[in-house]
Amino acid sequence: MDKSHTKHTDTHDCCGSGHHAHDEKHAHTHDDHAHSDHAHGNPFLIPFLAITLFAVVEFAGGIWTQSLALLSDAWHMLFDVLALGLAMWAAHHARKSPRPSRLELRVSMVNAVSMLVVAVWIIIEAVERFKNPVPVAGGYVSIIAVLGLLVNIFVAKHMHHQHEHQGGDASLNHRAAFLHVLGDLLGSVTAVVAGVVIYFTGWVTIDPILSIVISVLLFAVTLNLIKDIRRGTINHSH
Repeated sequence: MDKSHTKHTDTHDCCGSGHHAHDEKHAHTHDDHAHSDHAHGNPFLIPFLAITLFAVVEFAGGIWTQSLALLSDAWHMLFDVLALGLAMWAAHHARKSPRPSRLELRVSMVNAVSMLVVAVWIIIEAVERFKNPVPVAGGYVSIIAVLGLLVNIFVAKHMHHQHEHQGGDASLNHRAAFLHVLGDLLGSVTAVVAGVVIYFTGWVTIDPILSIVISVLLFAVTLNLIKDIRRGTINHSH
């Protein structure tokens, strides 16, 4: 009788342990799924906050030092605030859809076109700087630009990590937002180089020259992205 009862108890405990392990596994899976959904739903949140904070600093620094390279990078960052905010909003609404939503495609197009606007503005301003050179505080430009470069590297690495987390299949929305971050990164490098050259040589013309080079490069990359977005829009309509 005692042995039978003991056996029954052991069997009950064994089954109970199995149910408990199953519940723990289910809870763990649910938590992982929830964490994954949260991360997928807000892939642009940290970049948005980082860019917003430093955009104000760099814009003020660009006005103070009168550096076009620094101002152009600041304008990139200010447009990034809008671009990442729109991308975050579109990603939130597109979480349940395996295909790019119409909203996501429209936001991608807005972000891409805004990148073209920034590039054109910088080129126009650079041409004006050739005609009327402006004294630039090269040392301060370098310091501010290095800080901006560090922020942009952090944001770019974070977005790349999010891209890998989603299986390496970047959406058009993610690509358009990342293009803005890439523009910032290149702009920071340009500002660092321009600041160092001006500080040691006094050659202020390097400022608009590098600004034009980066703007033309971004213009070409953005046009390619717009073609992909238009192709995605056509496929979506079908």
